[in-house]
Amino acid sequence: MVTNGINYNWENKVILVVEDDDPNFLYFKSLLKKTHAEIVWKKNGHEALEFINDSTQKIDLVLMDVLIPFINGIEVTRELKKKRKSVPVIVVTAYTSKEVKEKCFIAGCDEFLIKPVLPEKLIQTIAEFLHSPEDVYVTDSNTL
Repeated sequence: MVTNGINYNWENKVILVVEDDDPNFLYFKSLLKKTHAEIVWKKNGHEALEFINDSTQKIDLVLMDVLIPFINGIEVTRELKKKRKSVPVIVVTAYTSKEVKEKCFIAGCDEFLIKPVLPEKLIQTIAEFLHSPEDVYVTDSNTL
């Protein structure tokens, strides 16, 4: 993904997307396609926890919705942080209340974004957590 002349290559990264809404997942997937990250999609809290609890599954970052079936994103985040403390969780939700935001951070989320999130903001936020010098290269803006 090219953002401000910076191209991100996350081919060795696994991003878990916990999102029940198909169009939202497809939006995230389309934005992340050019980064070459492996995208894993879980549509509800049960599926997400099964994946998180499987220690053979690599997870480098999580994009988490709050309102998902069975177990909400706040509870999934809390459980994830008990087992995988170092995995960053970016909550991406339409809920804008201060109370929801506070609950997310108390549960252990690392960042909180409001839907709809602009492509540049999402990629920039993910890059803050996945960034390493070998994953980034600058492109000539005249060739874009």
